[in-house]
Amino acid sequence: MMRPPIPRSLHNRVASIPRAAHRSLSTSILSNGISHQPTNNNNNLRTTRSTTSISPITSTPQSTIQKRPFLSSFLPNSDSASKTRHLTATRTLPHPPAPLFDIISSVESYSSFLPFLTASTVTHRDPTTNYPTRAFLTVGYGPLSETFTSKVTCDPENWVVEAQSGAKYGVGKKDGQGFPGEDEGLFEYLSTRWELESQGEGKGTVVRLDIRFEFRSQLHAAMMGAVEGQMAGVMVEAFEKRIYDVLGRA
Repeated sequence: MMRPPIPRSLHNRVASIPRAAHRSLSTSILSNGISHQPTNNNNNLRTTRSTTSISPITSTPQSTIQKRPFLSSFLPNSDSASKTRHLTATRTLPHPPAPLFDIISSVESYSSFLPFLTASTVTHRDPTTNYPTRAFLTVGYGPLSETFTSKVTCDPENWVVEAQSGAKYGVGKKDGQGFPGEDEGLFEYLSTRWELESQGEGKGTVVRLDIRFEFRSQLHAAMMGAVEGQMAGVMVEAFEKRIYDVLGRA
């Protein structure tokens, strides 16, 4: 399957980042301060409703993150809250939750349809359910790339799939060796959680995506600020397209 194209605007933005900054950073991912709402025209699916919103995580009421704060300055201030991101996206799809769960839990296929995810390898599986429990995920765009070890949890009872990376979640080693995100990588931690909620027989399923992560440095946050605002929408649309490619249009 061909990977979905990356918008030309993202190529132009990454190309404008200085080479010295490229060398100091090892990856890119995710989003801040956007609102994604598909246009309403006759070519869009009438059975699909979608919303995407970003809300910052702040450590104090006085500390806030404005929309795309890093476009005005290559190096922002040292406020630690500005490194933290919280992305949420919602889709209502005309399919029951079970087949959607099968697609979401197939972590090894992520790199075949998600932009910015260049490799996805499952390293451990539950011996009873065969669901993945550990995976290596490589994210990148252009010259930026980084591989993470993720602890994967698949809960078919509650229709939840979650992948967590970083020492915060107890994932501090990869095969007995330090992994990039532990000491010098792009993120302090990264958590991705998919939740499915059935709307009843024949009424489809609400798909919720919750992503939380924290940049390791202000330099990483500044460099990613130029493109992260467009990444969430592109990735969510790619997932929706994957659903229709596999399951068809109900």
